[in-house]
Amino acid sequence: MLYFAYASNLSKKYMSSRCPHAIPLKKVRLKDYRLTFNELADIVPKDGEEVVGGLYLISKQELEKLDILEGHPDLYERIIVEVVDDTGNLYEAFVYSMVDKKEQAPPDSYYNILKDGYEDWEIDKERLEKARRFE
Repeated sequence: MLYFAYASNLSKKYMSSRCPHAIPLKKVRLKDYRLTFNELADIVPKDGEEVVGGLYLISKQELEKLDILEGHPDLYERIIVEVVDDTGNLYEAFVYSMVDKKEQAPPDSYYNILKDGYEDWEIDKERLEKARRFE
């Protein structure tokens, strides 16, 4: 199954420690959402914006493991979204979105894992920095 990662699981090292058999596929965009922080990263609907992240292929067993690690269904809910790659190909993937929506700055250690993930996938950090400033 396809998993859209936009937060700490973007870090290939971090993701491989959680799901060693996950296969990173490509960089993709989730349109009409924006990245924000509620201490941890979250996505919220926002027309005209987009969240850039990585698309992974994971097994059902890894999904079950991620559900536990992501605090599903109490902390994060799992939703199905459509993401698009740089050539316009569309993919249906699941993503985690926080149940309770509020804004709170992330701890530096967590934010640094996200920065590593952005480097792994060659994603411009501008949106990440903007989200941290709640712009």
